[in-house]
Amino acid sequence: MRVGITSKLFLAISAACILVAVAMGVAVRWSFERGFVAYLNGQNAAGTAKLTSELEQNYARHGSWDFLRDDPSAWYALIKNIPMSPRAEDLSAPRPDHGGPPPPDRESAGGAPPGDFAGPPPGAPPVPPPDMAPGSGPGPERTPPMTLYDAQLHRVASNGPPPPPDARRSPLTVDGKLVGWLSIASPENLLYAADRQFQAQQVRATWIIVGFAALLAAGVAIVLARLFLAPARRLVLATHRLASGDYATRVPEAGGDELHQLASDFNRLATSLEAAERSRRDFIADISHELRTPLAVLRGELEAIEDGVRSLDATTLASLQSEVAMLSQLIDDLYELSLADIGALSFEKVLVNVAPLVEGAAETFRERLGAKNIALETDFGAAPALMSADPHRLTQLTKNLLENSLRYTDPGGKVRVAVTAEGEELQIDVQDSYPAVPEPLLPHLFDRLFRVDASRSRQSGGAGLGLALCRHIVREHGGTITAARSPLGGLRIMARFPTRKPPHD
Repeated sequence: MRVGITSKLFLAISAACILVAVAMGVAVRWSFERGFVAYLNGQNAAGTAKLTSELEQNYARHGSWDFLRDDPSAWYALIKNIPMSPRAEDLSAPRPDHGGPPPPDRESAGGAPPGDFAGPPPGAPPVPPPDMAPGSGPGPERTPPMTLYDAQLHRVASNGPPPPPDARRSPLTVDGKLVGWLSIASPENLLYAADRQFQAQQVRATWIIVGFAALLAAGVAIVLARLFLAPARRLVLATHRLASGDYATRVPEAGGDELHQLASDFNRLATSLEAAERSRRDFIADISHELRTPLAVLRGELEAIEDGVRSLDATTLASLQSEVAMLSQLIDDLYELSLADIGALSFEKVLVNVAPLVEGAAETFRERLGAKNIALETDFGAAPALMSADPHRLTQLTKNLLENSLRYTDPGGKVRVAVTAEGEELQIDVQDSYPAVPEPLLPHLFDRLFRVDASRSRQSGGAGLGLALCRHIVREHGGTITAARSPLGGLRIMARFPTRKPPHD
């Protein structure tokens, strides 16, 4: 099954959002755990400092730890007012063994001395006095397991299991003399029931938030995927219609991003294809008409000869020859234009003097122009006009321009041909007299099969291919060709080429 771009974008956005949500959840959990333990450690540090001060004051008042060894209730009475981390009632629950033997003391060597309060046996819960029983006494006060040792590390009192060997012990001093040690369990090693419950609640809340964030990310991803890809989907559908031949297809150009630029380019492409299709149809229609015209004349002439309407004399043969020549010229022009379209039109460029080439081509038209009472004027200058060009193609260019002037210039008019070379540019200029071409139609004169029907009609004999071929010849020589109104009253066509200066002696 092929996955569409909408599904891919949805998966990409949702996966990224879910990954971010999970990462944030993990980071929040890690930060909370570290901060929570630090919070408990801060509470224990404050309580430890207060309890240390109380123990040192009581030792100074009694002179020994016997007041705690002989009366365990005094120990609980002393610690119940010191707020620490776990609840007092949580202390009655069995605690897991944190590993390792109890801290070294004299009990391990020979038992506890008489009167020494050693606390409950290892692994058994402590036995608080009656006022410390669960449900009575301090209530919310929080006291972690702690053990008091004398200066010789004899256990004096305890309210929980013995601390691990590596437990931190705080020294107790009176008048600069070490009198005992106090060991309090660290929350880092032992989180008690209430704290653990609070931590579990926060962790659950974090993952619930992460789950809702993932669902929200999926919903937002669906909306964004559809929103962002709506223009792309319109482009896809429009492309399918365009490929099927619907060249009138257009897409909206809303926005100012890359999709807007893509839509604009698509519309320009559709416009170009529509114009190309219209030109193709017009070209086929015009070519079929241009081919039918001389063929119809030939068929009419031959049928007239067969029926005896016209005699087969020199005049009839000349008329037939003229139609055959016109048909042959049309086919030759179409063939050369087809070669130009595929880049197969041959050019053999050499260094030539353009003026004699143009002059020779113009002289071949002098008689035909004179027969139509059209004067021919030439101006080629004295300096050589050198350029790298194909002599045959330049001659063909000049003859096509003169043929255009011959066909479309009214009798009694004038045709002027000039070649000028100034600096690094050479120009072939052909002008004729009335009739003129309307200004808006001048840029279209070099389109194939284009004619200004009002003044340059099909009856003049032109097929509208000569100037299109002239444009291709000029471009292949690196030049430009333009059409403008002539000072003589008709059309002026200027072909400009880059020149090549003659070498110095």
